[in-house]
Amino acid sequence: MIGFGLLNCSEANSQVKTMDLDGFVAKIKATPNAQLIDVRTPEEWTQGKIGSSKLISIADPKFLEQASKLDKNKPVFVYCAVGGRSSKASNMLQQAGFKQVYNLSGAGYSGLAAKGVK
Repeated sequence: MIGFGLLNCSEANSQVKTMDLDGFVAKIKATPNAQLIDVRTPEEWTQGKIGSSKLISIADPKFLEQASKLDKNKPVFVYCAVGGRSSKASNMLQQAGFKQVYNLSGAGYSGLAAKGVK
């Protein structure tokens, strides 16, 4: 019973944090071990990308398999073009055991690029 309670408490503490563009950028800059994940399609990726990001497309059936190669204990920052796909991907990552998941809402790649995120 105690183990179950501790497990539930731990899961509750690993909620996805949805942030606006300014908060997301500030958090990335303040996090030296950030893992930046672009969940757009490969076609969108070729049109422009953030150099430090890793493409793991939410459209890929092997999304979670690819994401499992990341460190679940390091913060993960997720973005797409606008915020819809990144929200879905962020929830999937949280359910897969990632401890710190940050979702960019209301903006996406173009907003990050305009802010100079590299």
